[in-house]
Amino acid sequence: MNDRNEAIIWDLDWRPPCDAFAPLGGLAHAHLLHSCDGSEEADWSIIVAFPADVLSTADADVAADPFGEWRARAEAKDACAPRAPAAFPFISGFVGFVGYEAARHIEPSLQLPPSPAALPDMVFGYYEAAALFSRKQRRAYIVGRAAEPCVRLRDALGGADARVADSPSFGVVSSNFSAEAYRAAVAEAVENILDGEYYQANLSHRLHVEAARAFSSSSLFRTMSRISDAGFAALLQYEQGDILSNSPERFFRIACAAAGERRVVTEPVKGTRPRGRTPADDAALADALVRDEKDRAENIMIADLMRNDLSRICEDRSIREEAICELRSYANVHHLVSRISGVLRQGVSVIDVFEALFPCGSITGAPKLAAMEAIARIEGVGRGPYCGAIGYMDDRGGADFSVAIRTMTTSSDRRAIVAPVGGGITLQSDPHKEYQETIDKSKDSLSAFGVAPPVAGGVGA
Repeated sequence: MNDRNEAIIWDLDWRPPCDAFAPLGGLAHAHLLHSCDGSEEADWSIIVAFPADVLSTADADVAADPFGEWRARAEAKDACAPRAPAAFPFISGFVGFVGYEAARHIEPSLQLPPSPAALPDMVFGYYEAAALFSRKQRRAYIVGRAAEPCVRLRDALGGADARVADSPSFGVVSSNFSAEAYRAAVAEAVENILDGEYYQANLSHRLHVEAARAFSSSSLFRTMSRISDAGFAALLQYEQGDILSNSPERFFRIACAAAGERRVVTEPVKGTRPRGRTPADDAALADALVRDEKDRAENIMIADLMRNDLSRICEDRSIREEAICELRSYANVHHLVSRISGVLRQGVSVIDVFEALFPCGSITGAPKLAAMEAIARIEGVGRGPYCGAIGYMDDRGGADFSVAIRTMTTSSDRRAIVAPVGGGITLQSDPHKEYQETIDKSKDSLSAFGVAPPVAGGVGA
């Protein structure tokens, strides 16, 4: 660290972030958090590599208490957080993911199936340098705590028009649920709701597809991001496999104000319609979503859950409903999005926020624990990184995490992809429409690779 405790900030020549990341493709613990070109709201992309430390539940000393260990390591870094302009989202800190099954470390009473992925339940690297790319300003920077990690990362990056490996051909998509079985699962959840077990549960099934040969995850991610408008895309690379996320949903963001106030914002997504084939059809589908009582009730229910979760960590009377059931349109679907915020109490850490909010209510249901128990029983298999959280915690106290939906994991040999898809089930759910919704959502992830989703009407899909 330099003597003045100020962050290192060097200008970089602008290039698309995926081009800059290309030489890091296949390197374990090299990650790209990406604002895709089609995103209207998001701006920054972040590249990190060569972590100074790794926090992983694959290690026995972490597995026993991962959130406690994360808190201890984070507190050790806080005392020397670098000073930098607030506009830069990240200077140094932790980047990685928390898988769905990590929830059992927050609520020990939960009986969850183990993760089906080879990846650990939680992995974070601690990075002393990062490359930042502002798409709106077309500016790029190397930032960090010290010169050596900044030089190493800068020298490892590629230039514009980087060579990308050819995409392999994929086979037919299969699922661990047939269309008929998924519809039956939805019907079972509706019966549970009628019996008063819970109000809503988010059910998913796991799509699986194999390639004829090993593929490059970074090349697939680049292809996906070129046609995506997701604001929270991510490529995380590990020895055991990679995570490719095309998420449109923010889990939470913590922003630090000049006066020391820290506001947390969460943006749950509930309610979906496909895009129309013509402008008139598209407008009609969007209007139908905004007016649909079932979708609005589903969104409002989760917004209430998130507000209640925030009340555990926020100052009294500071929680605001900034938007409820706001229409947001993406390449393949329309969504309803709510936005709730609050001012964090003094002394509340990012890990405290995780322990209050995780997993996000939009991918569990309400009440949260009852819904998660039902999900475990009905789905019968763990979720892994899917429905967890992906993002960063900056040493200065800020953080930004997405909900890991539209999120795929690869096999360790990079010859297979698992792409779970799901949706919220309420008393008004129709099993056929709910299955169709999962197929519509899968197009965001699969179409970029030339892979067709299962036929929605097929019994064996």
